[in-house]
Amino acid sequence: MAEPEPIRKIGTKIAMEWRDSKTAEVGGTERVRKLNRLLHSFRPSLDLHRARCFTKIYREMEGCSEKRKMYLAMAETIATLPVVIYDYERILGWQGKKPRTENLSIEQHAHWIIEELDIIPTRTYDPFEIDEEDKKELREVHLPYWAPRTCVAKWAKRVPFPEKMLDSGIAYVGNYLHNAGSHFLPDFPGLFQIGFKGYHEKAQRLLQDLDPNDPESIDQKDFYEGLVAVLEAIKTLGERYAEGAAQKARAEKNPVRKKELEEAAAMLSRVPWNPPQTFYEGLQTAWFVQLLLSIDGTGPSNSLGRFDQYMYPLYKADVEAGRLNEDSAREMLEEFYIKLTNIVDVTPTQLAINGRGYFRFQQLDVGGVDRNGNDASNKVSYLAIQAMREVHTTSPSVSLLLHPKTPDDLLYEAVMLAAMGMGHPSFFNCETLWQQLMGRAAGLRGPSKYSFDQIREYGAYIGCVEPGVQGMQYGHTDSAMLNMCAMMSLVLNNGVKPKGAPGWGAGMPCGPQTGDPRDFKTFEEFFNAFKVQLVYAIKESHAHMIVGEKIRSEEHFKPVYTILTKGTIEKGLDVEEGGAPVTVGPVLAILGTADVANALYNVKTMVYENKEITMDELVTAIGANFEGYERLREKLRNSPKYGNDLDGPDSLAREVLDFYALETKKYKTYLGHYMDPSIQMVAANVSFGKKTWAQPNGKKAGVPLADTISAEQHTDKEGPTAAIKSYGKLDHAGQTNGTILNMWISKSELVAR
Repeated sequence: MAEPEPIRKIGTKIAMEWRDSKTAEVGGTERVRKLNRLLHSFRPSLDLHRARCFTKIYREMEGCSEKRKMYLAMAETIATLPVVIYDYERILGWQGKKPRTENLSIEQHAHWIIEELDIIPTRTYDPFEIDEEDKKELREVHLPYWAPRTCVAKWAKRVPFPEKMLDSGIAYVGNYLHNAGSHFLPDFPGLFQIGFKGYHEKAQRLLQDLDPNDPESIDQKDFYEGLVAVLEAIKTLGERYAEGAAQKARAEKNPVRKKELEEAAAMLSRVPWNPPQTFYEGLQTAWFVQLLLSIDGTGPSNSLGRFDQYMYPLYKADVEAGRLNEDSAREMLEEFYIKLTNIVDVTPTQLAINGRGYFRFQQLDVGGVDRNGNDASNKVSYLAIQAMREVHTTSPSVSLLLHPKTPDDLLYEAVMLAAMGMGHPSFFNCETLWQQLMGRAAGLRGPSKYSFDQIREYGAYIGCVEPGVQGMQYGHTDSAMLNMCAMMSLVLNNGVKPKGAPGWGAGMPCGPQTGDPRDFKTFEEFFNAFKVQLVYAIKESHAHMIVGEKIRSEEHFKPVYTILTKGTIEKGLDVEEGGAPVTVGPVLAILGTADVANALYNVKTMVYENKEITMDELVTAIGANFEGYERLREKLRNSPKYGNDLDGPDSLAREVLDFYALETKKYKTYLGHYMDPSIQMVAANVSFGKKTWAQPNGKKAGVPLADTISAEQHTDKEGPTAAIKSYGKLDHAGQTNGTILNMWISKSELVAR
């Protein structure tokens, strides 16, 4: 029997108390409480199983195509995953040899692992345990082979300014380059109809139909043979877990647990190879999908889409047959959430700072409307929210799709969950989702390739806030981050990054020469200089990212993602080659909305309209980081601010974001679609703030930027209603890759006692 690992005395006092006491025993039933404590008894760790399989297959298959090597390496990884079963589990499977392990994507991460291997266990943000023997193996066997072969390593040799794109604080494209295989909405409805067996039959048939005299069959033979191998590996994994459960059942003395294990063995002999027939089988199938995607891909945000829509028919059939009740369904959901939370995300230190917390951003949507526009909520919608209130996990990111017909009692359930302060649920407007999807990856002319019926029935959110259509879209939706406050600094310094700002490029030209701001006669000249810097940053980021896109499309194939995307098998194209009906990304996200809006408002009113200060005084004070200019800084901090329903700063925020969105949509990607704009940076406002110099809004150097589209910290003084009115003035639909608004509201303001 697998046992939890012993508690290691590493981490903060509060973290140790959480792992070493009953604090972690949270959940609606004893089973769930035991499983939650099991989860938290493990620290995140690195597993080399995937790395060993990849190194083995790639060395054995030198001379074969990149696609054949990648597909067969993934088949080897899946087929030979260790079978681990703990007490109390009913939903089986782990992505490695124990919970909370990351099966290292060596072909993506080797270049930075080789530099950070010794600090990973002790770094401040998102440390990972790794055995000394595994470290030795990495250094001697895997890293020398893979470090020069990663996407980043090859990209860095083909672009002009790799350091600027990774360490300047102006732009960051590492999230895109490190994370092939992420930000995805699998075709759960299709899988639930035919199972992996159906995809296998389709691939086998198309393989047999290939004409060896057709030149296109050369590449397609590698595609179909590789895909068949991966599908058969998935079948093998299910069978191995079925046998593992059966073995444990034969040795089990407790009759209740024995029956559970027998049921699990019988279930895994059917799914995920065959389509699920019960709620239990549906959850097991959905979990296997998330497990497989986490191993096939490198990055986060593999989401569950409109979960209540494809799970409800199974729930309804079970209830009507007397096999299931609400309490048992809720318990299964809580266990499912624990499984999802166990998936962790390993990234380079800089990226860990941007999105710390090991979080995988697995979005799970409930509510919304059906194909006819009627409310689509059902019993599973309520159970999904209630389960999170009981189990208190960080994953999945439960979300409510709102529309005018959303039932009041469902909204009440969601508000009760929000009042618990865990960050669940997110609230999304269906109409905004639809509008974003109608312009998805379509540039300035649009519309997207989606039909409105597809959008309404299968439209959902990915990761944080990125819109997609279930089973029809693939691409990285959190690619490059642009710091608008850094661009404001470039305006104030004629294209030169301030000498005191940390990161690459300090004291160097990092943008176009837009002139000495002291010579600008009007606010329009100043604002135009900012726009010139922003355009330059957008174009430069795009030029660097499409090189990475080309490398990914030629080498970093994703068979499991391909299987779970409509139409790819028929086309014989991997999703990284553009096989999805709609390919998206690389995309752009910006930081500093409130900071820049308030900075522009101060310049407009104080320098040009009211002439309270001169541009020379402002530039000098900012250059000194306001040391000796405290009164001027106080004036800048106390001016009217975005987020208080004031048209002055709010209108500037709208103008900046509209300009950024329209500019971003001009640029075509390597695979032929267009970039999408967004405002969704997780915690990157903190790390970017550390590399940002003082600003005309009165912020000093090194201070966190404003969060997402939210007001600057402590400046939304007119309350949440006024803040929401400010945010409502923005064109959210125009940001076709999504917008995030984070608001902190006290429990007493949400729920009346």
